[in-house]
Amino acid sequence: MNVGDRVVDKNGHRGTLRFSGELPGAKDAWLGVEWDDVSRGKHDGSHNGQRYFTCKHGTAGSFVRAAAVSAGRSFVEVLRRRYIDEVDNKVEEMTLASGVAVSALGTGIDQAGAEDLCGVREAHLRGSEVSCCGDVDALMALKPDYIKLANLSNTLLSQWTDVAGIAECLPSLQKLELSDNRLELPAVPRGVAASLARVTCLHLNRSGIAWDEITCLSDMLPALAELHLCQNNITRLHSESSPVESPVAGFSALRLLNLELNSLADWSEVLRLRSLPKLERLILNNNSFTEVQRVPADCAQSTPFQCLQAISLNDNCISQWSSMDNLGTYSNLAELRVKDNPVFKGESVSDSRQLLIARVPQVKVLHSSEVMEKERQFAEQYYLKRYYAHFTQHGGRAEAPSAVSQAFVDDHRSYLRLLEIHGVPVGAVAAAPKSQILSLKILFPDMPEKSERTVSLPNSVPLQALKGMIRRLFRIASTRIRLTYVCKEGDVERSMD
Repeated sequence: MNVGDRVVDKNGHRGTLRFSGELPGAKDAWLGVEWDDVSRGKHDGSHNGQRYFTCKHGTAGSFVRAAAVSAGRSFVEVLRRRYIDEVDNKVEEMTLASGVAVSALGTGIDQAGAEDLCGVREAHLRGSEVSCCGDVDALMALKPDYIKLANLSNTLLSQWTDVAGIAECLPSLQKLELSDNRLELPAVPRGVAASLARVTCLHLNRSGIAWDEITCLSDMLPALAELHLCQNNITRLHSESSPVESPVAGFSALRLLNLELNSLADWSEVLRLRSLPKLERLILNNNSFTEVQRVPADCAQSTPFQCLQAISLNDNCISQWSSMDNLGTYSNLAELRVKDNPVFKGESVSDSRQLLIARVPQVKVLHSSEVMEKERQFAEQYYLKRYYAHFTQHGGRAEAPSAVSQAFVDDHRSYLRLLEIHGVPVGAVAAAPKSQILSLKILFPDMPEKSERTVSLPNSVPLQALKGMIRRLFRIASTRIRLTYVCKEGDVERSMD
């Protein structure tokens, strides 16, 4: 075993070998291990005041005898044992919570009696003791030509060069799962790019990887389209040496980035992703964002986030509706998830949905449910009516909506646009004095099938807004509406057009 190797003890606890040698006053050689589970260790790599290795956590290290841990097995050895030698004992049916029965190995093909891997499409070796590739000729003799997915999560791999060696022997490999591993980067990241050139999907959850290391993945995996980096305690999306607000470079093929369950709190970090040319889906659930910032108008990029179609922000700390308005500046955003944020406290599920639809006009799918055109119209009218009193209190008037205060506009960026489309909302009179309220009885002499209706409106409502209201209430084409009025029964009928 060499320093840097991943090791496992008889109880399944995994760690990284940090020291191998003698200790003063002790017989034989000892190994210094930094355990993944920090509660497993006893110290930080020191012994009797002398430091032998360094741990990220003060209680993650301990000294053990060489016989207490194992450095693992080769990929070819574990693969053969799992899918050929012991396949009868390993293939088991299991039922998921959804009730779907699946193979525990995920091959989808009965391997019993097989002498090679031609029937295997997915190699599931999670939790095994794989630590290196092993004999390449022996591996190729097994014909692993059709394996598209290799799950090597929570193994004993410690070097990206070993991962690249395995990938090079799997000509159909597209998806690589390496979660729960601690992998050391190669000295020259581009040196492994040819071996990893076919990989389009990578899982590195709970791997302790920092952003400085993540940026190297762009050079190592040139075709990477889907990257999962959950639970890595990531707090920033830039290296310490990068210029302020510099955008993330590379990742020219990346379409999905999953940063769920990290420690991101500043939206300016998200804005660093604006130049990724093909980014379509961004998953940011369970972070610590308190706000969403607008797309900067002065970006050097002609179209920031030009392909971004879906954002997921469930379980964050967003407390202001202005953040929902700001999501409307992401011009291609069509799918949104933003449940369980403080901004919705006290709102019903239905009201929250209507307000979101009104404030983020381009969204077509909200919380996995399609937004139909009729629902959008209802939501926009509900939003207008709900805040119309607030609008008038801030100086807004039906005949002069632009007179409203800038503070109102900042809090309701969609309001004036929607008011121009829909006009004054029906029944929205709460902020007007009674002396300025008109009670109108609307009748249709030429359309007896239409029932009469009485509404209350401000006396300043514009004629076009009144027509728009009638069009919506009674579903009449604008070209058919001709308005006349009488103040009381028996008066002369006068035209309003």
